[in-house]
Amino acid sequence: MKKKLAIILAGLLCAGSFASCASSSRSSENKAAENTGNRPKMVIAISELQEDFYQEAVAAYCRLHPETEVEIEVVPWIDNTPTEKTEKDSKAIKDMQVQIMAGKGPDVFLLDESNELLPDMVKNSYNGVFLDLNTVMDNLKSLPLNQVVRKAGELDGKQYFLPLGYTLTGIAATEDMLEGWKPSSSQPDEFLNEAASHMGVKGFPREPWLREYIPGLFGTPVLDYGEKSITFSRDFMDLTELLADGAEFTDENAPELPDIMNVGDYRSSTFEKLVERSFASGTDVKFLPFPNGERGTNAQVNVFAAVRANSAYASQAGEFLAFLLSDEIQGSTDGFTAIPVNNNAVVPAYQYRFTFGIEEYEKKAAKKAEELFQITQQVTTARFCQYENSLIFNAVFMTSENNTVEEKLDDLKNELRFYFDE
Repeated sequence: MKKKLAIILAGLLCAGSFASCASSSRSSENKAAENTGNRPKMVIAISELQEDFYQEAVAAYCRLHPETEVEIEVVPWIDNTPTEKTEKDSKAIKDMQVQIMAGKGPDVFLLDESNELLPDMVKNSYNGVFLDLNTVMDNLKSLPLNQVVRKAGELDGKQYFLPLGYTLTGIAATEDMLEGWKPSSSQPDEFLNEAASHMGVKGFPREPWLREYIPGLFGTPVLDYGEKSITFSRDFMDLTELLADGAEFTDENAPELPDIMNVGDYRSSTFEKLVERSFASGTDVKFLPFPNGERGTNAQVNVFAAVRANSAYASQAGEFLAFLLSDEIQGSTDGFTAIPVNNNAVVPAYQYRFTFGIEEYEKKAAKKAEELFQITQQVTTARFCQYENSLIFNAVFMTSENNTVEEKLDDLKNELRFYFDE
């Protein structure tokens, strides 16, 4: 197990392939060094899973700002299949990480939950890798953003990374299944059992999928960087044990609903398609978000931006990120796989996603999008949880030892005891 955890802690995956507003194949550092003219050049690293969306967004920005030259570096998603490409990509990402830690590399990072280039954004923020965006962006607190989600990237009053989108995890069911029922539980494990009991199911087809997101369901983090502590609460352990002991469900011969859904995830089209089909059938699909253990709902930041602390193009980067927060870009119907952090964009974005442009159901889609928007306004906590999610998933569910969940988490805590001193 310790060997596995050492690999997890290394966090050295992914790599860069190149595209550009201005054609060039030189490295980002060489390009910056050769930029002796008056045209500023930003190098922007983007996640492959959001590539289509970001390519169009960057192109739109370049049209509005022809004075700014932009180069895109695509950070590909890697499935860890042992291939020559994976090995090459892994080596390249290690080199990129060394550059970043040395204060070099891309100027802007536009990443998502598949990101393992900078897997622990919170720790990197404490370590001074990123710029305080308040210095290059005006009035972040007054923009029409979900301010609870926005604060997930704020540490000690400084905005080190900027949430652009987020996810909500919950249970989707038809109104007929719910019969007006509303959950009374405040803990995720109790909520899961209560929902199953009310709707007469033993479990949900995608219930094991929750294993990948356990820490993110809670408002309280496992890793506390202020106190330099690691804490697994009893409620957290209860849910982990429940999912570790649960039956393995598959989609085969399982009813479509009720089921576990993650709205705003790159795999969330399942929920969107359910809603789309419900219009034709006359059913009403409801989404019940998981409670976060604190009488509220927790959002997980899964699409985010940051600027290198010593970037020579900080001003342009701030202007570019402000552009990405606009109603037009956040409400884009093409490729953005997250709930927009811009509140003005949630309804138009999901009205389209619930119909994929079919005019016949526009009014119904608008109503469901507004319903989802109201759920987003009930979020009381938001966190960047990718690193914690990965640690727990691998430590508990990807190890074969016959240890209990509590013993596996104790082993993990021992592996991490020097983490804050690195």
